[in-house]
Formats: sequence, C-alpha cells, structure tokens
Amino acid sequence: MSQLDILIIGGGFSGTMLAVQLLRQSRSLCIAVMDRLSLPGRGLAYSSPHKFHLLNVPAGEMSALPDVPDDFLRWASVHFDAGVKERSFPPRSVYGAYVEEILEKTLSERGRGRFRWLQDEALALGCQGQDFTVHTKRGWEVLARTVVLATGNFPAANPRIAGLEEPGPAYIQFPWSPDAIENLDSTDNVLLLGSGLTSVDLIMALKSKGFRGTIHVLSRKGLFPHPRRQVRPIEPWPVFWNEKSPRTVRGLLRLIRSQVRAAAERGIDWRAVIDSLRSVTPGIWQSLPIKEKRRFLRHVRAYWDVHRHRAAPEIADLLADMRATGQVQLHVGVLAGYFRHRHGAQIKYWDRETRSEKMLEMTRVINCTGSETDCRRIDDPLITSLFAQRLARPDPLFLGLDVDEYGGVIDGAGIGSRSLFAIGPLRKGALWETTTVPEIRQQAVEVAQYLVQGLEGRGRRCQELKTAV
Repeated sequence: MSQLDILIIGGGFSGTMLAVQLLRQSRSLCIAVMDRLSLPGRGLAYSSPHKFHLLNVPAGEMSALPDVPDDFLRWASVHFDAGVKERSFPPRSVYGAYVEEILEKTLSERGRGRFRWLQDEALALGCQGQDFTVHTKRGWEVLARTVVLATGNFPAANPRIAGLEEPGPAYIQFPWSPDAIENLDSTDNVLLLGSGLTSVDLIMALKSKGFRGTIHVLSRKGLFPHPRRQVRPIEPWPVFWNEKSPRTVRGLLRLIRSQVRAAAERGIDWRAVIDSLRSVTPGIWQSLPIKEKRRFLRHVRAYWDVHRHRAAPEIADLLADMRATGQVQLHVGVLAGYFRHRHGAQIKYWDRETRSEKMLEMTRVINCTGSETDCRRIDDPLITSLFAQRLARPDPLFLGLDVDEYGGVIDGAGIGSRSLFAIGPLRKGALWETTTVPEIRQQAVEVAQYLVQGLEGRGRRCQELKTAV
C-alpha cells in the first residue's frame, strides 16, 4: 500500500464521519479507515439486529451533517418509512445504513482512488521517523503520516469483588457478545449489573427474543433513564449558563433547579432546561476546577446521566410495562460477592433499602455497567502500546485519553501531538459529553479542518491506492 496521509482507527460513527469530512474538505489526501467490521458506520451502536433497539435521540436531531439539520429525517422518509416524523425513533440499524450511504455518496462525488476501508484490527503503534507504523492483527504494517483514534466505547471492566477472577460461563462481561442472551429457558433468571441505557438495551434484546423469564437489575442508585417526550416543548428554553455562572457543583445544581422551576411556571418541561445545556456542556465542564469535577463524578454523575441520556418513549413504556408485570425487578444495592454453582451463580449484594445482605440465584449475570473509560483498566493492545511508548497518557480524571483543545493526544511528557489525534468517547475527560451524534458530528468537522490545514499541500501528494490491506 502507498503511504497514507491519515489512518483512522475505528469505523463506527466517529471514524466514518471523520473520513467523510476529510474527503469533502481535502483535495488530495490519502485516507483509510481500519475497523474489525466490513460495514462502515455501524460500530456497537448501530449494528444491533434487535427490533426494540431504537435510537435514543429523535430522528429530527440525528443528522450526521451539521450543515444539513434534516438530512437523516429526509433520508429515513425515503429509505425507511414515509411516515417518519421529526420526533420518531427509528431502529438503530436504520441509522447505520444511513451513515454508510453518506460515505458511499461522498466517495461517488469525491473519487474512490484516495480512500480505502481496511477490515483489520490495529494492535500496536510505532514511530518511523516522523510517521507512524500501525501493526495489525492480520500481520500487516500500515504507514501513515497522521493517525486518528476513533475507537469508540470500550467494554466495561469487571467489578472488583471476590469470585469474578474466574467467574465461569454464567457471567458475561461484554453484553454484546454473541452468547450473552442465547440458550436461555423461559424459567431462567437473568441479572443485569447496572440500570443505565446499556441495561435497558439488554432488556429490550431479551424481549425481542421472546424471553419470558425474570430479569433482575442491580443498581447502586436504582435509577433507570428518564423517557424522552413525545412532542416538543412549546418553546425551547434559552441557554442560561454563562461565564458568570457558578464554578461549583452545588452552585450549578441550584442554578439548574431554579431554571426548572421557572420553566414549570411557564408550562415547559424540565427536559427543555437540560437540553438547553447541550451546546455549552463542554464549556461548563472545562470551567470547573478538578476538585469540583471529582465531586460531580462522585455525587451527581448518575443523576445527570438519567436526565441527560434518556430513552425513546416507546422503550420507556415497554420497560414500565415489564416492571409492572414483575418480569423486570429492580434491586437497589451494591454487589458484594459472586459464587459459582452448577446452575449458574449466586450473587450477594448489600441492599440499600433494608440495609442488609441479600442473595440472588441466577442462571446468567451480564455486566451492563456501561463502557470503561479508565484507560488503565482497558484490555486493548493498541491502548497498551501507546502507554508503553509514552505516546499517550490518561486524562487526570481517568475518563479517557489526555488531549488538547484540537484533539491532539498528549504524550507522557505533557506535549500535545500534531500527528496523533482522538475523536469521540476517548475525549470524555476534556469535553465530558462526547458520545452522541450531535457532539461527534461537530468534532468530525473540526478535526477534519485542522488536519486538512496541516497536511494539504505539504510535499507528498496522494497516489491512488491500488490495494487494500
């Protein structure tokens, strides 16, 4: 393969849309995306086959292109359902097909000769002069001037309790593994650790497969995501945070609660107040002293997540029905022990309501605690390679990689790279909200602009890529 100008590692939404923006903004750069999957834009988020896995954000807000706000809505009305509305929540698989078509359309308009999709897995990154050599699972070495990490979310790490060192077949660490919800009988009991959107997804996947057993959910706070509203508020709530706003978690909570009360007096739902913060969330996060950020993570994070990252109304209704019939049972407490037995596993937990230890006997236990952000606990050879060579370091709160304002990865000496970048969830420590389409689509535009300005016209020009790894 000819030397690449830019190699994007990861082909989910982040990586695919960065490639689209690079192709649209550049005239001559050689670009490739490396991903384990063969289809662009899917990743974990949009590759689910389950019919109850719907988007968590309404169709009218899901355009992948910031400059064309209704792009997905128009596409879905033609390719999915002519009756789709602005507040509809189509299946996630539909959105994956939409992102793939954006890339295909861009290649048709901009030319295919300077782009390749490499179905492979990056295992390690090495330096060769001013360039990078990426070593892959298939044994190839790919040379690139610039590398962008678009690896998405990593699987949850195991809880640090006795018994999970060798948990046996009843325990599933990765909820999206092919065998996570297979071979279950109607009388089986399943325990989901965590009650966030991942847990809701697994409940819907079990329902989609016709599972009739009992689904138990163990959660420290006992909070399921709030539902989205079926209709828009009468009017959007104005942005109320500014440079004079409090720089403490306590002060911000008081400010938000006062705005919620003011909205209620005008007949406007609290969701409008939370949504008004979306565009300024990075600024709020960056304005907080690190002590206040830690306080937020300890005391407020769970409440922010269930208010900010809400479920589609249809999904929330299904979950409410399943809880009402007893098929879904919520336990509020802390996991304390895991014990293997021949029928599955016994779970010991500290029940917060009764303030006593309780036991549950389960056929299967699935870790739904959400993605792991602490790079020190991520079992990924590429991340390990970066740390071993001091090409990267964790951010101070261990929410992702340490990056600068442009997404440049900061190395072990504290210097921001101009040839190794990150996009998407890896930037959580710097931006906090960096996991959903509205945030990442703008990142893709900004990172592409920065890379094109830095690379376009500097010496080497792209030759057509004749082969693919």
